[in-house]
Amino acid sequence: MLSGGLFAQGKWDREPPDLSRGEWKHLRSLRKVRPLFWIGPLRNEAVYGICLTPIGFREHYNAVVNGLNLEVLGKGTVVTIDLPFALPVMARSFAFMDTIPEVYNFQVNGISLGSGFVQKGVLNGICVGGGLISKLNGISVGVVNLMDRANGLVIGAFGNAIAEMQGLGIGVINHVGFRMRGVQVALFGNAVSNGRILEDSLLNKERGLIGLQVGPLNNVSYSALGMQIGFLNGVDGKLEGIQIGLLNGCSSLRGAQIGLLNFCEGKLLPFLRVKLKDRRLTTSEPSSGSLP
Repeated sequence: MLSGGLFAQGKWDREPPDLSRGEWKHLRSLRKVRPLFWIGPLRNEAVYGICLTPIGFREHYNAVVNGLNLEVLGKGTVVTIDLPFALPVMARSFAFMDTIPEVYNFQVNGISLGSGFVQKGVLNGICVGGGLISKLNGISVGVVNLMDRANGLVIGAFGNAIAEMQGLGIGVINHVGFRMRGVQVALFGNAVSNGRILEDSLLNKERGLIGLQVGPLNNVSYSALGMQIGFLNGVDGKLEGIQIGLLNGCSSLRGAQIGLLNFCEGKLLPFLRVKLKDRRLTTSEPSSGSLP
């Protein structure tokens, strides 16, 4: 990671996001106010107005833009052109969701246009261009959106890869790697969670999806509360809700499956399956935790 300011001067032996909140507060006090217009990448600066970054391959450091952020070329451009590069980057972010801090190296309060953020950036407002964003509170529209957390509306012309989301995701492909609370609408497919991450990070009774998935292919790698509508619907854990499609599958059900073929609890039924009560284990039946 590129660093500058106090780190480059050797006055700090740690880099964001490893600093304490007290250290972050001190760093914020070092920001120089830049009114109206400034050229990025920013280092220890607060811009009130317009910030233009012609080439944004270096990360902004201890900076904030209150107004309009413009980025012409940057890491977001690489993400858009080279999606195979972007997906491993996001996968590494998914693996550390429990340690992502609530303080960030760069923040925009307003509008961001162009190639997209670098990592560790938070946007409160509207982003056009997509790219790499640590946390979104608002709207993002781009070719590809890669985020750690999103609260709001995310539209990706190709797709969206988000670790944790509350809101509406629209794209050819939507992938949420941790928790989805809201609606996914996809031209090709929707997916919620990575099984390994959920096994390590989510509580046993916590659901990977609470909401709605609409698309030809829909999948949740953990339990779900809500509805899936598509050709092929799958929930690896318990489904509390409704599946509507040609092929529906879940590990256990409290709700309904409507489709040509419905799989649940090792059984196959055509057209319709309805189950409104959980099956209670008798004393003679082994629990799932005791099975080899």
